Amino acid sequence: MRVGHTHIQSYTFSMLLLPINWQYLNIQDRMVQQNKEGNPAATVEVVRKILDVLDNYDRAFGAVVSETEEQKAVELDYKKTQEMLYEILKKLGVTEVPTVGTEFDYEVHQAVMQRPSEEYEEGIVCEELAKGFVLGDKLIRAAMVSVAA
Repeated sequence: MRVGHTHIQSYTFSMLLLPINWQYLNIQDRMVQQNKEGNPAATVEVVRKILDVLDNYDRAFGAVVSETEEQKAVELDYKKTQEMLYEILKKLGVTEVPTVGTEFDYEVHQAVMQRPSEEYEEGIVCEELAKGFVLGDKLIRAAMVSVAA
C-alpha cells in the first residue's frame, strides 16, 4: 500500500510543477523573440514574467517535501530548470539587488518591517524577504527586506 501512496505523491508533485514548466517554455520562446528585436522595455517585461515563474518555483518547493528517491529526482529536475531561468536572467544582464548587510536604500529596497538586531546597526538590512533585481540602472523589482532598528 505504501508503494501506491508514493506514486500518488510523486504524481501530485509533478502535477504541481508541470504548469510552471509550461510557463517557462512559453516565456523563454517570447524572450528569445523579443531579445532579437532589441527592445529594452520588452526585455524588462519578459524578465518580470520570468520572476513570476521563479516565485512560483519557490512557492512550490516550499509547499512540497520530497520524501522518496523518485520524488527527489523529480525535484532535482525542476531545480535544474529553475537554475536555467536564473542563467537566462544573468545572460540578459539582470543582477540581484544586494541586501543583507548593506545600508537600506529606498531606491532598490522595500522595507517591510524594522526589527531590533544585535548583529547589524540601525538602518542596515538584516533580512531579505524577497529578492530584488535590476537591469543596468533600471529597477525591475525592489527587494523586500527587514531593516535593523
